[in-house]
Amino acid sequence: MPRPFYTDPEFFRLDMQAVFEARWIFAGLSCQIREPGDFFSFEIGETSVIVCRDRERQVRAFFNTCRHRGSIVVDQPCGHKSSFVCPYHHWTYDLGGRLVRAPNLDPAADKSRLGLRPVHIRDIAGLIYVCLADAAPDIEPLAAVLAPAAAPHALANGKVVHSVTLHERGNWKLVMENARECDHCQAGHPELMNTLLIFDFADPWSDPYIASFWQRCEAAGLPSVTRDGADFRVGRMPFKEGNLSITMDGQPAVARRLGDRPEQDIGSLRFTHYPSMFGHIHADYAIVVQMLPKSAEETTVTCHWVVHSEAVEGVDYDLERLVQVWRETNDQDRRLVERNQRGVRSVGYRPGPYAEASEHGVWTFVEWYARTMQEFAAPAACPAAAR
Repeated sequence: MPRPFYTDPEFFRLDMQAVFEARWIFAGLSCQIREPGDFFSFEIGETSVIVCRDRERQVRAFFNTCRHRGSIVVDQPCGHKSSFVCPYHHWTYDLGGRLVRAPNLDPAADKSRLGLRPVHIRDIAGLIYVCLADAAPDIEPLAAVLAPAAAPHALANGKVVHSVTLHERGNWKLVMENARECDHCQAGHPELMNTLLIFDFADPWSDPYIASFWQRCEAAGLPSVTRDGADFRVGRMPFKEGNLSITMDGQPAVARRLGDRPEQDIGSLRFTHYPSMFGHIHADYAIVVQMLPKSAEETTVTCHWVVHSEAVEGVDYDLERLVQVWRETNDQDRRLVERNQRGVRSVGYRPGPYAEASEHGVWTFVEWYARTMQEFAAPAACPAAAR
């Protein structure tokens, strides 16, 4: 795309309105809030969101802004609370968002109308998505594909054992584009390429190794064949022959397996959802990556490593061995994105063509982005927006 799409603050403002404030965004994992009162908070642009588990064990989400005068209620990124107390004037909300205490509130005021504003939320097989819009778009197409594919791995019963947050000096679209192709992998990711299989993104069926792998997995009850939606791709892929996980030596990093599938040779469930995430779930662990914009030229990238809830560090896994490949890969991608951002700032930058096969994923993402922005700019002219 032309330079302003990656550098201009006005384009960024439109991105926030049309994409991040209007569509489903990946928030985190349900295993991060296992017990009632557990919570985490995060920011989508300038909007802070609280995600928690209430006393009935339901996953809830609220705008992190007090209904009194708008102060941020929760400052901590995660923790456990019996209620949410705004530190400004001590308005207090229960885990369901209801206002339960408000010193000096006018007796005529209706407390029932002054709870924390809810945010749309959906838990899909342990992956939590939220939407800031008043009316959320349909998330069922994603849920119908991702839920049965991820269910055998029981992410909701896992635990996050390591997280890394990178503050990348690059536009969020460059971060997503980088994640949607592997033309750069051979030279850019030596650790990852020990095990990762490169394939024809547009037509994986053309590879007999992949086709036979899919047939074995589907026969074993694992939904595996790649499925594409308007804003997602979900599919299971094998590793390079002889490898069982994404580690330096290709062997499992965790003795306890995720979910109810003890078989090792089940490859990696790969999934992406525009605009904010991608993930890989292996037999022994999962990594889930969240990408959220901070400004026209800044993106926050957070990666979580998930293992079986009963896996014990030092007994069932070595943390350094578990995280090494993706830690290096994420930092390599950060450097590549930042070089890309520096390059597109140049007055000499002109967009070049995508490679039809190896950059099919980039093309698909950019087409989705263009349609989304067109619908936002001219909703009356776009049938999809009218629906």
